[in-house]
Amino acid sequence: MPVVAVTGSETALLIMAAFWAVLVVVLCVVLIGSYNVLTSTKVTIDTMREETVPLLREIKTTVEKTNAEIDRVDTVLASAGSVMGRVERISGLVEEVASGPLVKLISVGAGLRKAVSKVTGN
Repeated sequence: MPVVAVTGSETALLIMAAFWAVLVVVLCVVLIGSYNVLTSTKVTIDTMREETVPLLREIKTTVEKTNAEIDRVDTVLASAGSVMGRVERISGLVEEVASGPLVKLISVGAGLRKAVSKVTGN
């Protein structure tokens, strides 16, 4: 068998080639890992979008219904305020109508009591 003599530069080239081969393998592993991370991230984002969009639609519907109910409550409160104003006016009228005759009736009663007490001597 013939002996092959390897020079220093050939040895350096072999070491560099081995280093580059290892570097390429490591970079391939890193790229595959990055690809897997990006794929799982995409799946997670798609899943969140599928769950979030219907939820946002439901929230929008709920807010619209709540706004409609608030409008109804505003209408009811306005009507109640109107009714309260009418009740206050009516109670004022009743007070005016009743207080005049009641004062007169009480005055007459007090006068009769004094007259009776003078007549009876008490």
